[in-house]
Amino acid sequence: MPGLFQRLLSPRRRRPRWDHQDPSVRAHAALQLDAGDHAALKTLSRDSDASVRQAALSRLSDPDTLLAWHHEAASPESLARLIDVIGGREQPALELSRRVALVASLNEQALLDALVEQGDNQTLRLTALARIEDEARLVHHASDNGIAAVRLAAAERVSSPAGLGTLVKQARRDKQVARLARERLARQRADAEQQAAASAERERLLEALEAHAHRPWEPLYEARLKHWVKAWEPLADGADQPQHQRFDIAVARCRQRIAEHEHHHRELERVQREKATAKATREGILEALEQALNTVSASEPLTTEAMEALASRWQLQSERWQSVSDDYGVSDAYAARHAELERRVQTLWQAWERLTQLAPELRQALDQEGDTTALLARLDWPQTLPPTALIADALRQSAAPIAASAAARDSSAPPTWDESALSAQLDQLEAELDSGRYRPAAQIQRQLRQQIDASPAALPAALEQRWKQLTARLAELRDWRGFVAAPKREELLTAIEALAEAREQSDAERHRRHQQLIREWRQLGDAAASRELAQRFRTASDALHTQLAAWESELANRERDNLELREALCEQLETLLDNPAEDADPDALRRIRDAAQEQWDQHWPVPKRRAAALGRRFARLRQRLQTLIDARAGDIASHKRELVAEAQRLAEQTGPAQQRADQAKQLQQRWRELGRAPKGVEQTLWRQFRSHCDTIFAARDALRGEQQARQQQRFDAMQALIDKLDAWQPTHAGERDVLDAALAEAQRLSPLPHSRRSEGMERRWQGIVHAREVTLERLELVAQARTWPDYRRWLEQAIAGTALDPEPPAALRQRLQQRQKQTPLAADDAEEVLQRCLVQLSLLAGEPIPEALEPLRLEVQVARLNDALGRPPTPPEELEQTLLRLFTITPLEASLWARYASSFDALLARLGSAGHEGVDTR
Repeated sequence: MPGLFQRLLSPRRRRPRWDHQDPSVRAHAALQLDAGDHAALKTLSRDSDASVRQAALSRLSDPDTLLAWHHEAASPESLARLIDVIGGREQPALELSRRVALVASLNEQALLDALVEQGDNQTLRLTALARIEDEARLVHHASDNGIAAVRLAAAERVSSPAGLGTLVKQARRDKQVARLARERLARQRADAEQQAAASAERERLLEALEAHAHRPWEPLYEARLKHWVKAWEPLADGADQPQHQRFDIAVARCRQRIAEHEHHHRELERVQREKATAKATREGILEALEQALNTVSASEPLTTEAMEALASRWQLQSERWQSVSDDYGVSDAYAARHAELERRVQTLWQAWERLTQLAPELRQALDQEGDTTALLARLDWPQTLPPTALIADALRQSAAPIAASAAARDSSAPPTWDESALSAQLDQLEAELDSGRYRPAAQIQRQLRQQIDASPAALPAALEQRWKQLTARLAELRDWRGFVAAPKREELLTAIEALAEAREQSDAERHRRHQQLIREWRQLGDAAASRELAQRFRTASDALHTQLAAWESELANRERDNLELREALCEQLETLLDNPAEDADPDALRRIRDAAQEQWDQHWPVPKRRAAALGRRFARLRQRLQTLIDARAGDIASHKRELVAEAQRLAEQTGPAQQRADQAKQLQQRWRELGRAPKGVEQTLWRQFRSHCDTIFAARDALRGEQQARQQQRFDAMQALIDKLDAWQPTHAGERDVLDAALAEAQRLSPLPHSRRSEGMERRWQGIVHAREVTLERLELVAQARTWPDYRRWLEQAIAGTALDPEPPAALRQRLQQRQKQTPLAADDAEEVLQRCLVQLSLLAGEPIPEALEPLRLEVQVARLNDALGRPPTPPEELEQTLLRLFTITPLEASLWARYASSFDALLARLGSAGHEGVDTR
C-alpha cells in the first residue's frame, strides 16, 4: 500500500493543453503559444493531426526555422507555410532582398514551383524560376504564369524540340511566347536539317574517298583527293570520332596510292633516262660509224690510210655497241640501221680486197694502154665509194670512147617545149592572181618553176616574158599580204603569250580565247610568216595546251558524254513515238516532253560538227510528240463528254442515294484516270461534271443525316445500358439473369457504327461485363462452398455404408453408382487421390499448400491446364467437380478421411467466406 498512498498524497502535475488528447484543444493551444517557444511548436508541427500542424506553423514567421523543420519532417502544412512566408502573402512581409537571397539558395523543386506561381514579386518569381531545371515545369510556367516576364523567361529556357512543340500548342494566351517557341523550334528544325544535310554530305564524301582509294590511277587522282579534302574541312567540326577515323584511313590510303604512283613514276623516269642515255649512246655509235663511212666516201682519191682509220674506228664503235646492247638490249630499228651500216662496211672491205688482188693487172693494163673494161667489171667497185687513183685512171681510159658517142647523139636532137600546155598553166596562174588568191597561185607558180628548171630547153620569148610578169605580180601580192599580216601576227603572238601567262583566268575562258587566236592565225596563211614567228606561236600554244590539258580532256569527255546522252534521248523518243500506247496519258506525255527538253538543255556542250544535225532531229521528234499529245487530248475530251452525260443521267434518277453516290465516285475515278483534255475544253466539261456530282452527293448527305440521327439514338441507348450495368452490383449468385438480359439488349443494339466513340464504349462495356461475371462467379463459388457440410455428411455416410440423408443431387448419385462399379484402389492410391483433391482446392482458394503435398503441385497444375484446353471450367464448376471426385475414391477408410477432414473444412470455410480475396477465378 505505500505506493498507493504515495500517489494519493503527492502533488498532481498538470499536462499542458498543447499536449491534450483532443486535437482541437491542441490546435487552440498552439495558436496561443508564444512564437519563441520553439520546442513546443516543433513538437506540434509534427503532430498527427493536420489542423494542429497548421496552427503550430502559423505561429512561426522565420523562414530559416521553417526551412529547417521542413527538411527534418516535410508536410503539406510546412510547405504551405513556407510559400506564405517566402512568397510574401504573410503580412507584414519580409524584406524582398532577404526573400530573394533565400530563394536563390533553395533546392526543393515543389517549393520553388509554388513560388514561381504564387510569389508576390516579379523578381522573386524570376529567382525561383532560375532554380527550376525540369523542362515540363518550365513549359507550364511559360504557358500559364500570370506575369509576362516570367512566362518569357521560362520560354527562353525551354530548348528541347518536344518541349518547344508542347509550348507552341499551350502558349495561347501569350503571343510573344508562342512566337518565340515557334521561332526557336523552326531554328532547331532548320539546324537539324542542316546537320542532317551536312552528315549526308560527310557520308557522301567518305564514300567517295573510300571508293577513290581503290580506283585505278588517273591523271586527276591527286587533284580529286585535294578537292574532297578541301570539301571535308568545313564539315569536319560536326563529324563524330568514327567518321574522323574513316576520313583519316581513306586519306592515308589515297596518299599511299599517290606515293606508290610517284615512286613508280620515278622508277619509270629513271628507266626512261637510262633508255634515253642508251638511245643517245646508240645514236652516237651509229653517227660515228656513218661519219667514218662518209669520211671514207669523201676521201677522193681513196687511200690506204683512210681505210685503216675506218677499220680502227669500226672496231672501237662495235665494242661500244655490243656493251650497250648487252645492258639495255636493242630495238629492231637500231638493229636494222646497224646491220645496214655493217653491210655497207662489208661491201667496202670486199671491194677493197678485190682491188688488192686486181691492182697488178690494172697497173699493167694502164702501162700498156689496153682495155680496162673487163678488169673494172671484175672489180665491181661500189658507186658510193670514191675510187682510188688507180681505179680513176682505169675509169678514164675505159670511158673515153663512150663519151664521144654520147656527145654526138645529144647534138643531133635538141629539146623542145609544149607551148599550148605551158600557156594554159600561165592562164590559170593569171586567173588566180586576178582573183587575189595567193595560195593556189603560189602552188601553180612553184610547179611551173620546177618544170622550167628541170628542162634543158629555153622558154619561147613570148612565154618567158609573160612568165616573168606573172612571177613579179605574185611577188607583189606576197609582199602586200606580208605587209598587212605582219602587224596582225605580232598582235596574235603577243596575245597568245600573254594568255599563256594569265593563270588567274578560268580554264574555260582561256580555252575559248586560245581557240579564237588559233583560228585567226590560220586565217593569215603564210603571209608574213617566218620560222621564228611560227615557232613562237607554236611554243605558246603548246604551253597553253599543257596547262589546259586536264580541262580540255574533261571538256572533250563532257562533250562526248553529252552527245551520247542527247543521242540516247532521241532514241528513247523515237522508240516512244514508233510504239505509242493506245491509252497514253497526255499528262504523262506532256511531262515526258518537258523533261526531254530540260534534259536536252542540260546536256550541253556537244561537238559542233554534230550539234546542228542532232538539233534538227530533236526538233522533229518534239513536233511528233506534240502531235501525239494533241490527238490523245482530243480522245480524252470525247470520253469526258460521255462521263458528263452519264453523271447527268445519275443525277436525274431516283434510286438509292448511296448507290448513286458510289457510282458517281466511280465516274470521278474514271475522270481522273483519263487525264487532261485541251485546257479550255477541260474547264468547261469539269464545271458541268462537278455540278451533276454535287447534286448526287447532296442527296446522299441528306440520307446520311437521317442515318446519323438513328445512330445517335443507338449510341444513347447503349450508353444508358452501360451506365445501368455499371451501377448494378450483384449480391447473390441467382442474379445472373440480370446480366444475361443486359447482354441480350447489347446484342440487339450491336453493331454500333465504327468510330472512336463506339470503340471506347465497347472497351468500357467489355470491362464492366467481365467485372460482373467475375463477381457472379465469386458469388456462385461462395454458394457452392457453403454446401460443403451437406457433401461432408453424405461422404461420411458413404464411408460408413449407411443411406444418404437427405436425398443428394443427381450428379452425386451418378458418382456413387460409378464408385460401386469401379475397381477398388490401393490404400496408397486412394490417399494420393485425396491429396490431389486437397491440393486442387488449395490452388482454387489461393491458400498455401502443405509442405508434404508440395510435390503434387505441378501434377495438379498440369491436369488443370489439360482440362482447360477445351472450355475451361468456371471456379464453381471446378469446385463441384472436385467435391464429386471425393465420392469416387474407393475404398476411402474412415481413418484416412479423419486425417484430412480438418484441412478440407478449413479450405472450404475460406472459400465460403463472403470476404475472401485469394480465390483463383482465372
